[in-house]
Amino acid sequence: MGFNKNKYQGKRLAVPDGRGEQGRAAEEKTEIAEQAAGSDRNDLPAQQAADASALPETKPADKEEKPGFWANYGYLLVTAAVVLLVFRVLLQLAYVPSGSMEMTIPTDSLLVSWQMPYLVSDPQPQRGDVITFWNREMGKLLVKRVIGLPGEKITFSDGYVYVDGQRLEEDYLPAQGITRSDKTFVVPEGCLFMMGDNREHSTDSRYWDDPYTRVSDVRARVLICIPVKRHPIGFLPNWDGIPLPVLKDIHLIG
Repeated sequence: MGFNKNKYQGKRLAVPDGRGEQGRAAEEKTEIAEQAAGSDRNDLPAQQAADASALPETKPADKEEKPGFWANYGYLLVTAAVVLLVFRVLLQLAYVPSGSMEMTIPTDSLLVSWQMPYLVSDPQPQRGDVITFWNREMGKLLVKRVIGLPGEKITFSDGYVYVDGQRLEEDYLPAQGITRSDKTFVVPEGCLFMMGDNREHSTDSRYWDDPYTRVSDVRARVLICIPVKRHPIGFLPNWDGIPLPVLKDIHLIG
């Protein structure tokens, strides 16, 4: 039987595939997976764009603002206001160049006094208080101790002070029996009788033409005394050898 060549011309012979059915199935699965991966890669830009659109819109950063006047100098204004309040309203600073109040207030001392009550009203000082007041006769600020109150009679005998006939105990004096005067004083209403603790060297109510200090002329009650020492460069604190005297319940810094 002869081979008819022309019989098979124009026809494609089916060549058996050695992979079999399982191989073709695996190949189809691979192609499907590659197509799915390609689809995901194609959708990635769209997904990224969607995610970006979901983020809150951010505005470009504003230009950095320079600190204003208050930020730069506000603390100076606050400090100045506090200092003004303390030393013009609450406290009074005074320098004492004389020794009329020694040893309670030594010569060359700085005083810190409580003045606010006397700015807003005229409180009645108590006997024994050391106060600053304006003396109209001398025309300047003085510091003395309150001895006589309104309506009281002040007399002197054997170097001691008597108030309405009762001897006044004055343990703040540097020595006892040193107060001299031959006068009698009756303190008017609204006035005070003042004396310095250095009784032998104090120009006070015993010697003034008008011996009485008006309560309205009181400026402050002394809180702290700081003795200072003269130096070529100014005044410096001098803490050596100075006792620590007491003004009623207030200890003075010595």
